[in-house]
Amino acid sequence: MNVILYSNLVSFIREYKGLSHDCMKALVSRFPEQNYDTINSILLTEYQKRMKLNHIKTQTNKAQYFDFYQKAVANCESPGIILRMAKHFDIAPCLIAKLILAQYFELNGSADQSNLNIYLRDTKLLDDMDLSYEIHLCTLYDNIYSPITEAIRGSLGQQYEIELCKKVKELNLAFRDEEYLRKQGYDKTPDCKLDVPIVVDGFIVNWIESKAIFGDKEVHKEYMKNQYLSYWNRFGPGLVIYWFGYLETIVEPNDKRFIIRDSFPESVICMPPPDFEMEHFNELNI
Repeated sequence: MNVILYSNLVSFIREYKGLSHDCMKALVSRFPEQNYDTINSILLTEYQKRMKLNHIKTQTNKAQYFDFYQKAVANCESPGIILRMAKHFDIAPCLIAKLILAQYFELNGSADQSNLNIYLRDTKLLDDMDLSYEIHLCTLYDNIYSPITEAIRGSLGQQYEIELCKKVKELNLAFRDEEYLRKQGYDKTPDCKLDVPIVVDGFIVNWIESKAIFGDKEVHKEYMKNQYLSYWNRFGPGLVIYWFGYLETIVEPNDKRFIIRDSFPESVICMPPPDFEMEHFNELNI
């Protein structure tokens, strides 16, 4: 993706006043030619940045949020109180819901606040039925932090890893997956370690990493620091696939460590395995 288009998308997200769920709808309408998953991935990254910046402020105000919620309930406001609060205070619904839950348990002298995610996953566990329904609405409407959304993201990541393995198998290439490599004692492993390297656009590839996200500068920098450089040090040069696209400026033309693509390469040259028997004969001058 070129810088201008990316900047337009990011500016739209940062200037949008409202919930991420509604922002996504507005983005799809504003940029109809762009892939849905690409837009959603950029939105996810931007909203997570915003929530991290607001984290300290929101944590210190949890008592205020709970009082705000209680007054709304006492005034018999219609359901969706916490959703409206999320929009007003510019906090993701599930994040403000957890703050309200934490204060609720604290005031009730309960130790249950140690794992609030349990109540987000199953709101029926809450004795307060009004609060239970309010939290339930947050999990349905939050497309960034809800347990439902996190499960979908995890499933999507697995789907593209399976797609990668399928493509490799179609080329009849022998490879080791992440599970196998971890059993061998590797702590950081690519999704696919080829037994015999392939050549993609003149670049030798020993491993392939699948990422079901959009690769912007910060995302790519973080993965390079925590994953890609380790793969390169251990296995040599490789290939990173950002299935939902990537910012064109993250590509370093002369990089010898790995190449970046947004799909599985159509043109792949399979290198022949070494002929150990012939090499042995050559060593013996036969």
